Amino acid sequence: MEGILKKSEIASQFIAQHLNQFQCPVCGAEMVSVVDQTIYCDQGHTFDIAKKGTLFLINAPVKTEYTDEMLKYRQQVLTAGFFEPMLTEVYRHIKHGGLVLDAGCGEGTTTKWLASQNRNDHYVGLDISKPAINIAGSGLLNDPQPLFMVGDLAKLPFGDQQVTSIVNILSPANYQEFDRVIQPGGRLIKVIPNSDYLKELRALVYPEGQHATYDNSPVKQHFIEHYGEVAFTSVRQSFHLTPALFRALFEMTPLTWQAADRKAAILEEGLTEITADFEVGVVNF
Repeated sequence: MEGILKKSEIASQFIAQHLNQFQCPVCGAEMVSVVDQTIYCDQGHTFDIAKKGTLFLINAPVKTEYTDEMLKYRQQVLTAGFFEPMLTEVYRHIKHGGLVLDAGCGEGTTTKWLASQNRNDHYVGLDISKPAINIAGSGLLNDPQPLFMVGDLAKLPFGDQQVTSIVNILSPANYQEFDRVIQPGGRLIKVIPNSDYLKELRALVYPEGQHATYDNSPVKQHFIEHYGEVAFTSVRQSFHLTPALFRALFEMTPLTWQAADRKAAILEEGLTEITADFEVGVVNF
């Protein structure tokens, strides 16, 4: 149908609009043009926009433990609203009207939810997993549509002080790169699991031993050591599980990886409620 843009065309327009905010992840030079869904840097490096509107910005694919199947189960749980109260809190802290990076966006559900809340924000979802970004780029167009890219947190494809807000949800971080790309007045919002996160599943899978409890203090302390005093808000809810959602939850989380031999029995026993328990830390720049 005429008048409806393809995902690759929407991505091209997004990048053209923000071209001066990006930099080449290979050499650090400025991005200078977008022609026929190809991006050019000042030193001649080129990056093609895929049909799904996604970008591949690392030298070679990185194999991760997150398979297509796991990522699709994660998408199922998140689409059902498992993260929604936490995302509502995250959204409350985003500085609006600028470029927002979802750093470690996974299969893109968080990025799409946040992007749908305000048309004045411009979202980029970045993850090192190519299967995750393939899923993020699939399906119907979001309104507005984020830009999804395979990239490395250790070499973000943005110029210095060009990003308004960074969201980092249950994902590794690179604080040196975050500090480099966030503009003055910008904001970093980091979400870490709290001690009761998935506590019912933990009790079911690991009744005793080192995996029976979770302590977020190493991750939280590293964040505080880098930024000093950080304002944290706790977000907690009890989430109802259907048998299908329990199966998806079991399949999506690394918590269950060491229980593969007991999978059938655990799925048979099941859970009808699960605790979503997070801490949302906010840093102002």
